[in-house]
Amino acid sequence: MRRKSTTGNKKTMAKAVKKKPKQPKLPATNYGLLWLPVVILFVLLSCLSVFYIWERIRLREISREIVELRKVKITLSEDISSLRAQAEELSSYRRIYKIASENFGFIELKPKIILSPKPK
Repeated sequence: MRRKSTTGNKKTMAKAVKKKPKQPKLPATNYGLLWLPVVILFVLLSCLSVFYIWERIRLREISREIVELRKVKITLSEDISSLRAQAEELSSYRRIYKIASENFGFIELKPKIILSPKPK
């Protein structure tokens, strides 16, 4: 076998290298700030999600407070009505008269009609 010399025909070697098919060049793309709108959108959606969850939790707490306050209102209105009835009972004339006569020796004076002569 014969060995081809590499120093021999340089023109044919250069042509062989030039005949390789060239790959098409892709246009240069700049993805430098493409991540910024994606990050902003992600942060915005995260903030909205957290705000929504926080509002739902707060709404439940306020609803529970409203139910508890309504129960307290009902008990207070019942207490007020019972205290009014008790106040009417304690301020009755018969009860006061009974206590005054038994404990303090109160004597009821009967009214007397005194007629005075008419001046002339």
